[in-house]
Amino acid sequence: MRALRWILGSLGMLALAAGLLAWFAPAELALRFFGDRLGPVRLQGVSGSAWQGRAEQLIAFDVTLGPVAWTLARGDTLAGKPRGTLDLAGSAVRARGAFAREGAEWRFEGVQAELPAALLAPALDIPALGLRGRVVVDAPEAVLRDGLLARARGHAEWRDLGVTGAANATLPGVRIDFAPAPDGAIVAEVRDLGGPLEVAGEVRIKDGAFLSETRLHLREPNPQLEEALKFIGQRTPEGGSYLRIEGQLHRMTP
Repeated sequence: MRALRWILGSLGMLALAAGLLAWFAPAELALRFFGDRLGPVRLQGVSGSAWQGRAEQLIAFDVTLGPVAWTLARGDTLAGKPRGTLDLAGSAVRARGAFAREGAEWRFEGVQAELPAALLAPALDIPALGLRGRVVVDAPEAVLRDGLLARARGHAEWRDLGVTGAANATLPGVRIDFAPAPDGAIVAEVRDLGGPLEVAGEVRIKDGAFLSETRLHLREPNPQLEEALKFIGQRTPEGGSYLRIEGQLHRMTP
C-alpha cells in the first residue's frame, strides 16, 4: 500500500510539473517541441514565453520578413484550439491580425499587411520586368483549410505601381477586391486606380488552384507604357496585353 501511495504521489508530482511547464513554457522550449508544425515558417532568436513571445526573425518560404511578436490564449491552446494574435514588424514587410484554429481550419480576422510589390514577382511571372511600389492588404476575414486558402474577404491596393528593367513605367496603382463566391471559390476583381492604363481582370481561387486573367489597354498614347506592355502576356489586336496565369497555391501548413 505504501508503494502504491508513493507511485501515485510521484505521478501526481509529475503531472503537476508538466502542467506548470505547459502553463509557463518558455518560447524557446515550445519551439523545440512544436517547430516542425510550422510548415514553411521558421523562427530565429526566440524569447519570452509560449503565450507571449517574440522572435528576432520570421522566415517564410526562405524569405526573411523581420521580427514578430505573438500572444496565445493559454486555456484554449492547451485544450487544442490555439487562439491569439500576431504582429510582424519588419522594415519591408508589416502585418498584424488575430487567429484561431478550429479542426482543420485556421481562421484569421482583422488582417492588415503591407509589403513590397517585388515579392509578387514569382506569382506574376514577368521575368523581363522588376516590380516597384507597395501592396497594402486589408482582410477582415480569411480561412486556411488543410493549409490552403479556402475563404477570404477584403481588398488590396498596389500603390505607386512601377516596372523597371526591359521597360520603365509608373502608374497610380491597382485595386483588388476579393470575396467568397456561391460555388466556394474566392473571386477577386482587379481594376486600375486611374491613369493612362486601363486594367481589368479577375482572379479565381478554388481547391488550391488559381486562375488569373487580366487585360491591359492604353487609354491614351504613352510610349513608356506601350513598351512595357510588350513584355506582359500576349498582345491583343487593339494594341494592349492579355495576361493569363494559373497554378497551385503553396500549402501553408504541413
